[in-house]
Amino acid sequence: MVIAPLRDWIEMQPSPAIPYKYRAYGCNFVSDVPLLMLNKGSDVNLDTITIRRCNELPPRPERARQIGPLAWAGADYLSLDVDRIVRLVAQDAKTLLYQPYDGIDDQSVQLFLMTSGLGAVLMQRGLLVMRGTAVERDGSCVMCIGQSGVGKSTVAAGLMQRGFRVISDDICGINDRGQIIPGGPSVKIWQDAADVLGIATDSLTRLRPHMEKFDVPLGGSFCDETVSVRTIYLLSEHQSGTISCDVLTGHDKFVALRDNTYQLPFMAGMDLGALHFKHVTALSQGIVVKHIKRPMDGFDLDHLIDTLIKDLNQQSARS
Repeated sequence: MVIAPLRDWIEMQPSPAIPYKYRAYGCNFVSDVPLLMLNKGSDVNLDTITIRRCNELPPRPERARQIGPLAWAGADYLSLDVDRIVRLVAQDAKTLLYQPYDGIDDQSVQLFLMTSGLGAVLMQRGLLVMRGTAVERDGSCVMCIGQSGVGKSTVAAGLMQRGFRVISDDICGINDRGQIIPGGPSVKIWQDAADVLGIATDSLTRLRPHMEKFDVPLGGSFCDETVSVRTIYLLSEHQSGTISCDVLTGHDKFVALRDNTYQLPFMAGMDLGALHFKHVTALSQGIVVKHIKRPMDGFDLDHLIDTLIKDLNQQSARS
């Protein structure tokens, strides 16, 4: 339900031309800015999320409370000031408004629209949003989760080179049936990872100017299907020179999923804590979660991918 003061504010705004149309995460997106990470097109059977620039953002609802130095949240509402790059307002599960700071490039604005802003809207739509990368093999979803920089997207790109299809990168939305919703048809990798994978970056788009991270189109390696999550690997580093793979159960399993929810404070701030607990509990009961630790001081990507594939094959043989 649209919050009344926000609805009134929206109705008073001019209706700008919104020329760009996309389809991802089970929704249509109409936007006044190009979103290079999403598939073009629309589907009349899907709900629509509108993304548009504002000269002035709407007033905060009376019940909104501060959840961070530059973040406010309430039911179906989140506002965020991102590093003096862009101000965002996500509301009512269908609207994402933005106001860039002066002199900020479009790529940086788009990056935060498709991370913090998108994540908030998907939460409002009732999805469990996780920080990770999801791939598909034989009709099942395998996810890699973990802290930033641990190699989730690099592993996904490596698995893609072994015949897996990528479902979603960075922002993963899971519905209440334990299914991953397809995101955008690309993965984001750093230059050093591209070098290891043999991916030329000369013609690729940087996520931000002067950032050595690139958007890699997936082409036919994108899976545009809703797929049940089967296995989640929590990736982390350790001091050992070997790769370990240990199954997580009970409380440890729950904590791994809870702590790798994307922007967990957003959930509590938007009064979605109970729904989040329900989703994480249900998901943990229906899947395998394993903790893979790889060497901190560099690692053999092929060896890590071999470890994952061997473990998946063993799971298939036992099922």
